[in-house]
Amino acid sequence: MKRRIKRGREWRKEQLALLSGLIRSYRTVGIAGVRGIRASQLQRLRREFRKNAQLRVSKNSLISLSLKDCGMEEMVDYIDDQMALILTNLDAFELYRLVEANKIPAPIRAGAVAPHDIVLDAGPTSLKPGPIVGELQNLGIPAGIAGGKVEIKKRTVVVKEHEKVSPEVADILAKLEIYPVKEGLDLFAVYDRDAGVLFKPEVLRIEPSEYLSELREASKKALSLATHIRYVYPTRYTIGDLVREASMKAQALALSIAYPAPSTIEPLLRKAHAAALNLALNACVCNKETIPYLLAKAHADAEAVAKVVSR
Repeated sequence: MKRRIKRGREWRKEQLALLSGLIRSYRTVGIAGVRGIRASQLQRLRREFRKNAQLRVSKNSLISLSLKDCGMEEMVDYIDDQMALILTNLDAFELYRLVEANKIPAPIRAGAVAPHDIVLDAGPTSLKPGPIVGELQNLGIPAGIAGGKVEIKKRTVVVKEHEKVSPEVADILAKLEIYPVKEGLDLFAVYDRDAGVLFKPEVLRIEPSEYLSELREASKKALSLATHIRYVYPTRYTIGDLVREASMKAQALALSIAYPAPSTIEPLLRKAHAAALNLALNACVCNKETIPYLLAKAHADAEAVAKVVSR
């Protein structure tokens, strides 16, 4: 008995060291539920994942200890029922798509909850005439015989979303080769070790392009908001416009009150010069600056008078 206990402890230490070493050697770590997945299906998944990921089924206690040992304690909260580790260098979104792509259609089991409305479309089936017609009709499915085959007469919803599937309906769906569910791994959580971020499936379900679109839209809205409240809440994105606006308003105020400053003295002098020139012209003061304007004005007046006289 002592040898068996000792060997058991050694085996746990070996397994823990193995799992911890594997986790540390990959960029991304996922945990997935394997309850109800057949051994043949697990072997198929291992073959499909071989190029991109490693699937490791182990005891939940060992998975928990190895995750804690690698500083990923928050992953432990998602361990439930029978679990497996998925280790890969793909990013979290790529891993999610890999797992979903390797799910295969499967018959729904009696007592399972329908993931969506399960519908039988109108048309011929592969079933041969027999008692199956009565079974379909007993379930409220209009059926008959046409061309030597059982035919569904009308499109029918046999199970609504979130309803439980009865044994009779599950049996009929299997006979009709209608597979409403997909069989495969169900990701519970994915941890990006480089970024130190845990992703849930509902986040990974969204395409990265949608995230980028949402980020761009959020950025536009944030900039719009920052612009509207720029006087109350300046940011590094609005401070440049605020400084330029303040400079323009200060310049306009200084010019309006004739306040001399390095930036205003030149336009103030030009304004004073223009005002003095205009005053001199109105008073017919002759000097080297006004004579050309006065002569031009006199010439224009003389032409106007000549036109009046000629009439």
